[in-house]
Amino acid sequence: MARRRLGVALLLPQPVATEVDGLRRALGDGALGRIPAHLTLVPPVNVPADQLPAALDLLREAATVTRPLNLRLGPAATFHPVNPVVYLTVGGDVDDLRALRDRVFRPPLERPLTHPFVPHVTVCDDLDPARIPAAVAALADFVVDVNVAVVHLLEEGRDRVWRPIADAVLTRRWVARAD
Repeated sequence: MARRRLGVALLLPQPVATEVDGLRRALGDGALGRIPAHLTLVPPVNVPADQLPAALDLLREAATVTRPLNLRLGPAATFHPVNPVVYLTVGGDVDDLRALRDRVFRPPLERPLTHPFVPHVTVCDDLDPARIPAAVAALADFVVDVNVAVVHLLEEGRDRVWRPIADAVLTRRWVARAD
């Protein structure tokens, strides 16, 4: 049966996406141009083609009970020595972000994980470990606030480029309490 390589992510809005891509370019991120600036909720997973409608339903359902997220990206950190990755930390509505992640990390998008979920925006994957301390130091003052209102389903094409194939607007409304 045919499979589709999918992932779920929050694509960074403009102009922040361009700023983060500039950081990625400066560090020589090999994924620049293949993967848009994003925060991963579901890493790559092979889904049977006939399960795509279920994946889309899951995305839509999760979005309807999630409000737009106010996130703070930065400063930089690293997963080294486990992985030679430099990333932007994520703060702000992290509890709501984790709840959204839990809502979309279910069949058919669920998969075994090697590492626990850590909200982050990758700036450079597979960086020479000798360069990591300087990269983290150089990005120590990079902090930006973003509002993310859309969750995306991405697919990796034969050219290894990840493209959004669907999205869902985060629509849960705030309800004011009368005290």
